Amino acid sequence: MHIKQAYQMEEIAEQVKNSNHAKTLAANLKKLRPGHYNKYKELNNKIDNPYSLDNISSLLGISRRHYSRLENPNYTSKNITLEKLIILFTRNLLCKR
Repeated sequence: MHIKQAYQMEEIAEQVKNSNHAKTLAANLKKLRPGHYNKYKELNNKIDNPYSLDNISSLLGISRRHYSRLENPNYTSKNITLEKLIILFTRNLLCKR
């Protein structure tokens, strides 16, 4: 995609701002984490679960309440940052298995 005019950059920025990608990310977080949590719990009954809210929030350096808000698609004031997504993917916490 070639951008020829500066106003086209503004249009693209506005389209990204108005898109619902944050809601999609939150919905996927909310769907993937409990699934992984339950699967891990079945296989490793007495071992601390890496997919628990406490473990993921401490990995990201945020509170448990803050992470719960990141999983909520209706919470609009804070969205998960790219840096935190990269941390989750590099630790294989959000990858489908």
